[in-house]
Amino acid sequence: MRTGGLIHAELMSALVALRHTDTFAVSDSGLPVPPGVSVIDLGISYGMPRFAPVLELILDEVAVEAAWGSADVVAANPEAADILTRLNAELLAHEEFKRRIGQCRFVVRTGEARPYANVLLRAGVPWL
Repeated sequence: MRTGGLIHAELMSALVALRHTDTFAVSDSGLPVPPGVSVIDLGISYGMPRFAPVLELILDEVAVEAAWGSADVVAANPEAADILTRLNAELLAHEEFKRRIGQCRFVVRTGEARPYANVLLRAGVPWL
């Protein structure tokens, strides 16, 4: 039994199965996910859980070498924009961002109710 960090069994299983260059996303409650892309839905109500704490827990578990977000986040959601800046995320046109979601291994949907709180992540290698 884990003593800390993530305890969601489905999410941990998906993270452990990632390989170098696989992509996955952490999203707000409204991001459209194309058919065929697995969704791990953590949302229990609008606003719960929030995007930032879920992303922080995930980043503690997996090596990430690249990140992308929607350029619309800058004007619409400064808190999420700050998070993407700290990740050195490349900002894309929102339609291009949504297109890339179709290539993800999975999407982790949060209950975040503020717009554009989404990030696409590429798994890295945890060299020791």
